[in-house]
Amino acid sequence: MNILFVCSGNISRSFLAEMLLKEEIAQRGLERVSVKSAGVLAYPGSPADPRMVEFLDEQGIAAGDHGSRQLAKVEVDWADLILVMKKEHVDMIKKEWPGAEKKMALLGKYISAAEIEEDISDPYGRSPYHYRVVQSQITMAVKSLVERIITGRIQSS
Repeated sequence: MNILFVCSGNISRSFLAEMLLKEEIAQRGLERVSVKSAGVLAYPGSPADPRMVEFLDEQGIAAGDHGSRQLAKVEVDWADLILVMKKEHVDMIKKEWPGAEKKMALLGKYISAAEIEEDISDPYGRSPYHYRVVQSQITMAVKSLVERIITGRIQSS
């Protein structure tokens, strides 16, 4: 299964989700899951948001040498599941690649058992509170996503 996280700039939200899922994959030995991230409005090569890197450090997760990636057809085609942060990302991707709609969902739907389609707002440049909220949302969503993969409630297409 190939999972692609998408946000706007690929320096904060999708980067964090990618790193958290990679850590979960490694810890749980999920060899059949691959993960990448990209941004619909990314400046390729931009470094990761220092506040997200600091959060990963606090969790004992190495952030690596991240450089943002602009979303391209190759990633859209590669992905079995495209998890976006906001509804506007769905619209932007659908406009460029209409066939991708069937494999897209909001990452926020994995935050709660109710699967409510929630946006995960961009914390970039905002207060520490906004970062903590987003970090918590993404952490919960990734853990829930992993549980669904393990139990077979999410499968590659």
